[in-house]
Amino acid sequence: MFSRATLLLLSALPALAGMAGGEVVSVVTGAAAPAFVPHQQTLVVAPLGHAASLDCTVYRLLDKSVSWVRSRDLQILSHAGVVFTADARVSATSGVEGAGSSRHSLRIERLRASDAGRYECQVNTEPKMSLFFNLTVVDEPVPTVVVSAVGPSTVLGVEGGAATLACEARYEPPPRQLPLAALEVRWHRGDELINLQSSRGGVSLDTERWAARSLSRLTLAELGAPDAGEYVCAAAGRAAALRLRVQRPTEMSAEAMQRDEGEPAPGRAAPPAAAAPPALLLLVLAAGVR
Repeated sequence: MFSRATLLLLSALPALAGMAGGEVVSVVTGAAAPAFVPHQQTLVVAPLGHAASLDCTVYRLLDKSVSWVRSRDLQILSHAGVVFTADARVSATSGVEGAGSSRHSLRIERLRASDAGRYECQVNTEPKMSLFFNLTVVDEPVPTVVVSAVGPSTVLGVEGGAATLACEARYEPPPRQLPLAALEVRWHRGDELINLQSSRGGVSLDTERWAARSLSRLTLAELGAPDAGEYVCAAAGRAAALRLRVQRPTEMSAEAMQRDEGEPAPGRAAPPAAAAPPALLLLVLAAGVR
């Protein structure tokens, strides 16, 4: 038998397979007509007992209104920000966004398994416009994203050589059934995203991805003094800082000599301590004193 969470995920498979951008029905054309903002987050996953928010953003709403409809029973949950259900867990809010757009949110507190399914963000144009959202409720904790350095957080390089900074992003705890997005790691220096096509050249990025983890390595060749400093790798709003030190070859040689001072060369034993005088010599010396 399938678990309840598995059944909920199976019910959302049609959405996961082809509706990541949302399903839009009855688009009204015209320069001044309302329109849904493209690429909205229409697949929402939340754990049992927590809250979920469905956020629908519309351009040029003007004198039109937004309604939220539950597809399962076609119940109107809200209209123009007014709630039309006796379920106290449900609330609706609206707010003005930038560029002539407005956001209309449906929020459900203390989620139950029965809340999973399809919800419709509907604009009362003629004909009506609809953007469909899919809510999946799972009985497992939602993982958090952890970003950390792999290996030392301070990397030492030499002018003219190369250095590699490594970092990983992972979900903790690893998801069992949650269909979470792959973790994309980005590298920054200061406020700027590192550009692999910059005029500096010699910058490469190698990324390995697994179901719940991504490993990224940033390599800089032909190192110079300006490359020294702090680098930040980030994923899903979390970040880790790494530092690169760049030294001249002479400085590296001096450090190596100081490290090796007092240590025997490879393959050569340390010189033995001075031997004590033989017992016979001590006896002779003692006889001479008499």
